[in-house]
Amino acid sequence: MPNKVTWSRIYGVSCLAGVGFTMSLFVSDLAFKSASFTDEAKIGILAASFISGIAGYLFLHNALPRRA
Repeated sequence: MPNKVTWSRIYGVSCLAGVGFTMSLFVSDLAFKSASFTDEAKIGILAASFISGIAGYLFLHNALPRRA
């Protein structure tokens, strides 16, 4: 691994990668014909993206050094 790269930093960045949800919204529109299923899928996708962003922020906030 490169210098200054730790597993906690890699995990934090991978959590932030879970925020990319635009393709999931597109696929849910194609997969579900019912408007109620599509709405439920969108709520789940947005909730998962929010949780992923918060988790990534918390991991990176704790893993990166503090500035003086």
